[in-house]
Amino acid sequence: MKVFKVCLLIIKRHITAFVLYFVIFMALSVIMPMLSAEQYGTDFSEMKPNFTIINRDGDTPLSDGLAAYLGRLGNEVVLDDRKDALQDASFYHATDFIAILPRGFHNAFWEGSPVKIETVVTTDSAKGYYVDILVNQYLNQARMYQAAGGMGEAAVVSAVLSDLSAETRVEIKRFGAGAPIDEVFQIFSRMICYIITVLVILCVSNILSAFRRPDLRMRNLCAPAKPRSVSGQQMLCGVLVSIAAWLLLTALGFVIYGSKLAGSDWRIVGLILLNSFTATLVALSVASLAGPFIKGLASQNAIANFTSLVLSFLGGVFVPLEMMGEGLIAVARFTPTYWYVTALDHICALNSLDGGVLAPVWQAMLTQLIFAAAFLCLALAIIKHMNQSERSFGSIRTELDA
Repeated sequence: MKVFKVCLLIIKRHITAFVLYFVIFMALSVIMPMLSAEQYGTDFSEMKPNFTIINRDGDTPLSDGLAAYLGRLGNEVVLDDRKDALQDASFYHATDFIAILPRGFHNAFWEGSPVKIETVVTTDSAKGYYVDILVNQYLNQARMYQAAGGMGEAAVVSAVLSDLSAETRVEIKRFGAGAPIDEVFQIFSRMICYIITVLVILCVSNILSAFRRPDLRMRNLCAPAKPRSVSGQQMLCGVLVSIAAWLLLTALGFVIYGSKLAGSDWRIVGLILLNSFTATLVALSVASLAGPFIKGLASQNAIANFTSLVLSFLGGVFVPLEMMGEGLIAVARFTPTYWYVTALDHICALNSLDGGVLAPVWQAMLTQLIFAAAFLCLALAIIKHMNQSERSFGSIRTELDA
């Protein structure tokens, strides 16, 4: 196991750089989920839009009722009845919706021939369209009472406000063995795929590149150690480094988000960990494939970052798969990260483990392992070809160069 001991010595010599990599990317694995939690959020929370009512018809029970109804669901922004003031407020998003009640609106409404309200919805504001729906809801309810007859204006407005103030209690029930997986932990599990890929490529490539110096390679060829034994011991060290990275990131996730997993089905959490471990094996195979092309520190960082970013963007780590087009999805299926995210989505959507609900999960994990095996076989073929070529004895810059 002399080669294995040399690999450990290389790790020891690079321990400062390795620790720095781990600290930086572990910090990213914490910060990025927190920043992305609101973007990926599915919980409902009521938002109060800003609205403005320009009443040119004077105070009437109908207009006062409209202002009271909107005031319960939004925030009224008082503006002067000037064209420039209204335009500025809409342009700078000071208000989401402006309703202008024209003169004669009150009388025309009760006479059955209402004058159209002039409305301005702020550009790209969903809140503005929401207020527009509320205004139409209020007026339609008032028309219904008006058509029924037998009620005064004040009574109609009072009945409309009473009807529209009704609320329904909503109770959410989940049928399964445990509580759903916390949203932030799901995002953390997504980010692990990117973080682990970068870390493994950076760390493993340092080990592999040290043995590719021409003088060391020629010396090793004269040594009694078999090439397969040398490669096997290098791979064993790479496996240990990869597992160490996975364990550290997993432990970090439990330390930070462990309290959020209280009540969750630990079998589902175990599937998430198994999926991330599968992604670690894929990252190791990618690192083995990228290793022969690394000529120095600059190319090492470039290859590690480029490979991990491309796989993460295409695979749905940074951008949800639901937001991608069909053409991009078709390309993403040829990346292992796509199947990692697919497996993670299926796992987090599980209510139970009964029946054949795990079939898509096992299929996605198996596909990742197939990718890992294919990358590893391709890496071995490339290494064998390069070892038999004179070009493989070209200049390789490592930390041993003086």
